[in-house]
Amino acid sequence: MTKDTSKKAEQDNVRASLIRAAYRCFTAADYDKVSIRQISELAGVNMAMIRYYFGNKLGLFEAMVTEHIHPIHQRAKALQQSHGKPTVADIVSEFYQTMIPNPEFPRFLFQLMSSDHSSEAKAVIYKLFEPIADLTPMPKQLLEESGELDPQMLKMSLLSLMIFPFVMPTPMAKLHGYQLNEEFYQQLAKHNIALLEHGLSGGKH
Repeated sequence: MTKDTSKKAEQDNVRASLIRAAYRCFTAADYDKVSIRQISELAGVNMAMIRYYFGNKLGLFEAMVTEHIHPIHQRAKALQQSHGKPTVADIVSEFYQTMIPNPEFPRFLFQLMSSDHSSEAKAVIYKLFEPIADLTPMPKQLLEESGELDPQMLKMSLLSLMIFPFVMPTPMAKLHGYQLNEEFYQQLAKHNIALLEHGLSGGKH
């Protein structure tokens, strides 16, 4: 390994450590209450490294969110390019497969966007998620089978089925007998696809 290669690897490690530490801090407390000192101490690096790699706390926050939503954006883009007209199964399956590795991430976003503070952080979320929203239209299959149902309400139903299980408070889940783990989410993804394709009655009338 050359000197330049070794230096690049060290820089990558420092940057990755800061992003991991930022994720732990920002998912545990409100954005406004997290300090760069907390993040740097958790990462085990000098506080100046945040300014060097990201400019400031907001830059680090954006880098952290970008890293976590990049797979979502790539999956959505690939899905649109490969299918052109994504089905219900495509969209639901892709969402769950992207979220399952980091099930706390949707809850973090939900809490942040529900906060009365953190306006800077909210602006970053809007900016980063807008391209993804453009890539994930309502499945043509649902629209064709909707009859007189309002497409916008159908979209809300689809979003609710996908997102709520990840933001559901753990005590509420336990109260209803659910364990919010990978096995549960995998099973729920299959169930929700069947539900959307065949209805509550399973296609029986």
